[in-house]
Amino acid sequence: MKRVEDVENYSIPYVSEKISLQNVEGIVVNRAEDSVRKGLTNYPHTVNGFICAICIKGRAELKINFQKRRLEPNTLMVVLPGSMMEPIDISEDLHIDTIFFDPDCISRDSLSNNYMLFNEIRQTSCIGLNDKDFEIFRKHHASISMHYHREESRSKADILQFLLLALLTEIKEVYNINNEQNQQHTRAAELTAVFFDLLYHHHKEERSVSFYAQKMYLTSKYLTTIIRKQTGKSILAWINEAVVAQAKSLLKTTNLSVMEITDILNFSDSSLFCRFFKRYTGMTPSAYRGN
Repeated sequence: MKRVEDVENYSIPYVSEKISLQNVEGIVVNRAEDSVRKGLTNYPHTVNGFICAICIKGRAELKINFQKRRLEPNTLMVVLPGSMMEPIDISEDLHIDTIFFDPDCISRDSLSNNYMLFNEIRQTSCIGLNDKDFEIFRKHHASISMHYHREESRSKADILQFLLLALLTEIKEVYNINNEQNQQHTRAAELTAVFFDLLYHHHKEERSVSFYAQKMYLTSKYLTTIIRKQTGKSILAWINEAVVAQAKSLLKTTNLSVMEITDILNFSDSSLFCRFFKRYTGMTPSAYRGN
């Protein structure tokens, strides 16, 4: 069987090498229109860094932390470090201007004061921009790209840090406005957002509906009803889908054995994990890894 490339996540150096871009001070910025499209994987993967991207043309459907999102022209996409991403359908003309950077590129103080912003991003990773905001983000990308691709200088890292802080501030402004325009959050929508946040953090260890219901101080029956009404799918289907996505990611991006993955995903034995995986994918874990 072909050995899987030893890549544990979608990191800055990995992306830099995969799409033939520079890796400058923990940042990757695309230059060619199709470089990001060509660099996308076709399996779930963990993103080890911040992504700020705007769609220029084309369309893409993908899952971010197990929820479907759609990219189309004038869409801003923000992905937080540690998120799970899975491309589903990508158009051949997709062009997204992307900045992918390590949190260490900006001060920890700047991040620690943005809990509410990050919570909003987790719930809404893609936002449609008006023409004015779209041009603002294009200019941010152009400015960061210009300094990213310039010849090395003693002040380059400082300049990029200030530009990334400005970008983060602009993102915060867009999300604040979006939140003000969508104040009519229903109780059901809020509970659904909390469930997906819990699912993101606990899917590797917990697969029971009762666990998530207890965490939310709800009955299993009530939570099941809410999730089905809000998403059209059962809560158990979402849990299993998250586990399968994590299993696919571990099989494709690491050299961990099936037994090791069984332990990570908290199955009692490998045969149970293999049956679970085949039930939802039609393939054994080993066959999926070698496909």
